[in-house]
Amino acid sequence: MFMEQFAFDPHAIANFVGGGGKTVLIHRLMQEYSAHGHAFCTTTTRVHPPDPREGFAVISGDNLDLLRQMTESVVRNCSDHPFKLMVTRPYISPTLLRGVPPDFDNALDRELFPIFLNEADGAASFSLKMPKASEPVLMEHAEYLVPVIGLDCLHGPIDSGTIFRWEQFVENFPGYEMGRITPQLAADILMHAQGVCKGWKPGMKIVPFINKVDDPGQDAAAMDLAHRILHNANFPVERVLFGSVLHDRVESIRAC
Repeated sequence: MFMEQFAFDPHAIANFVGGGGKTVLIHRLMQEYSAHGHAFCTTTTRVHPPDPREGFAVISGDNLDLLRQMTESVVRNCSDHPFKLMVTRPYISPTLLRGVPPDFDNALDRELFPIFLNEADGAASFSLKMPKASEPVLMEHAEYLVPVIGLDCLHGPIDSGTIFRWEQFVENFPGYEMGRITPQLAADILMHAQGVCKGWKPGMKIVPFINKVDDPGQDAAAMDLAHRILHNANFPVERVLFGSVLHDRVESIRAC
């Protein structure tokens, strides 16, 4: 269902940025794509290892050439048993794996994988984020950029408990340090020129996803937010997806 709605081109690279459920979205797409071949995900930042019950095969190492060779070897030698592959560098703490460099994809044979998904920043479980200067770290030569936002940020207080990287928000939105997050403000944060999409390059398709639309009664609010994202002044967006990874629902809306 999610795979069909995102409709990524075969063998494409997609960077995922923002907050509101990037990791669970990536894992959902990995599950769907793995029914059609070896699905591949990594991170250019850092990531929690997947729950063993999700059935990921995790390959990690500091020798990047060897890491690429091991990844391709698994695919070529286990073609009868598709894997969900997560490829990273080793642990930096007991609960965090290190990311690979943004040029990691350059020497990989992308034809081996139906999809290549990269988590390009973190949001500490927040639904809305304003990135710092060094974020996001996009995988090079990606065809897609997926900014993610959680609908539950709407009408929350404009403060550090709702917006991740509060200092960056204050710097880019002076005068907004009070009140509630309106749909327009949420769209403006997500699509700000210095926001999570700032690494975009011409030719890269932006496909935003509004997560945590857990009930059809929230669809009107999600569609309102989607329209505001579609009509942002900074980045070209032709369609926005909204739904709930948790509740297996996803729909799309296109620019008129």
